Amino acid sequence: KQWYQRRVRGRARITMVSADSKVTPTLDLKPHPCPDMRDLDRQSFDLTVTTRALEVPTKRCTEIVQLLNQKNSMFSQLQHKPRIVQSCIGDLSRKLILLDNEQSVPIIDNDIIERTIDIKLTYKNWSASQIIRAILPPSIDDTEVVSGFEIVGHIAHLNLREWHHPYKHIIGQVILDKNPSIRTVINKLNTIHAEYRYFDMELLAGENNFITTAIEHKLKYQMDFSKLYWNSRLGTEHKRIAELIPAGSTVLDMFCGIGPFALPLARKRCHVHANDLNPESYKYLLKNIQINKIASEYITCYNQGGRELIENFTGQIDYVLMNLPASAYEFVDVFIGLYSKRQEGLKPPTVFCYHFADADAPEKKSITAISEKLGFSIIPEEVHLVRKTAPKTWMTCVRFTVPKPVLYAESQSKKKKLF
Repeated sequence: KQWYQRRVRGRARITMVSADSKVTPTLDLKPHPCPDMRDLDRQSFDLTVTTRALEVPTKRCTEIVQLLNQKNSMFSQLQHKPRIVQSCIGDLSRKLILLDNEQSVPIIDNDIIERTIDIKLTYKNWSASQIIRAILPPSIDDTEVVSGFEIVGHIAHLNLREWHHPYKHIIGQVILDKNPSIRTVINKLNTIHAEYRYFDMELLAGENNFITTAIEHKLKYQMDFSKLYWNSRLGTEHKRIAELIPAGSTVLDMFCGIGPFALPLARKRCHVHANDLNPESYKYLLKNIQINKIASEYITCYNQGGRELIENFTGQIDYVLMNLPASAYEFVDVFIGLYSKRQEGLKPPTVFCYHFADADAPEKKSITAISEKLGFSIIPEEVHLVRKTAPKTWMTCVRFTVPKPVLYAESQSKKKKLF
């Protein structure tokens, strides 16, 4: 089959040429397995591959690259790809253009020669997932290779499985090497601080510095990541709530953390009462209000239990945020009899209660958990599926207006709880 392409000197004949059997197949392009490695040896990932190339006159290099108009798929999975155009050693008048080993490609004129050449790939060429796959035993499935992680400022936050632990420090170093903006790599441990509900963590690689700043929807959140709870994956949910609640509303945020719900609402001129029991969260909440220049008339901060916030607030409550999905439903009984001894005319508040529910009918199970604690069957305005936190667990957000029979019930004696 003949192809024709016009250029300055007239018509050039282009002949299709098949791939050479000596070249390295694309599927074989991966570093050598190193399952016994415990200390990172970067030179162990050097690999020489054989690929096809066109040797062309230097002065025609740009013309022919444009004529080929193709990407070299052989190297598409590499983090740092070899240059498509390589120097021809010992001859400045000639260049080498790398070709795709998987396809037939054109050879042009007599002064252009197809060759096979060796390309040396090093540690810097491979992606983090390719390196980690090479150091993990073959018995670990590809789906269990560490490929994603949460980034909070300069910190990379991993959730390693038990089978990753013998390799955890190498994994940390690889993540550090392959992400220039990362300076600290940590692993979340299963232990949870009993009082303040944040995870313990261990340093895998990099700086022992957990004070960082996250940016979300043009707001800056400074924090000590090792002493409080933050989840970058909830940014969409923070925005959704800020858009749902109208300006001018009075909002009580029972478990506010460092302010990812409170600050956007105060910025749109809601009157926010933001509370968190954790002294570190409270400290950084105050800092973040200053950093983002939030007017003090729109936000009031508290460092106390969530129940105290609701019980001691005497004015109109329009909305209540309960973002403590592991146990928020346990505190909805604070609304029982809340209005029984208050002035008449107060409107029932709308509650956003977060909950972890089984993936099998999560909406129904969230509604049931809240209703049982209230002693009253609620009819929610919405049950929003926020995100799947595990294969069998959903994080839900149940939005409901507290029923008047609950608010005006005779106040029952409630056992004081931590929150």
